[in-house]
Amino acid sequence: MKKMPFTPEGVQAKQKEVNALSIEERLKISEYVANNPVEFISENFELSDEQQSYLKELEIVDLRITGFSLASGFLGQIPIEMQDTTPPSAFASRGKKKKELSTSVSTSTNPQTGSTTVTGTVIVKWTW
Repeated sequence: MKKMPFTPEGVQAKQKEVNALSIEERLKISEYVANNPVEFISENFELSDEQQSYLKELEIVDLRITGFSLASGFLGQIPIEMQDTTPPSAFASRGKKKKELSTSVSTSTNPQTGSTTVTGTVIVKWTW
């Protein structure tokens, strides 16, 4: 898979690429993302040195929840939305970004067919 820009559009393009894969391939990617979110993001998105450093400094709980949320989005083919609200100011470069994560996932299984339906959203919002 090719690297995408680390932008809302790049995240949508990456999800479209992953959604086109088989369930078996999406399962492998989802397991990798759940356990290695920083590595997955670094390998699949073009990051600045600042973004790379920021990701590596996230606490383990934040990393795991982020990884599990992204994995749910990829596996269940539910929308992953990245919201970047970075102001283009000199003041912003002195601060640290704050990441907010909102995940809503729902599954239902039809007992007659065994078919599972997954719905929901994953929203990652970056603010100063």
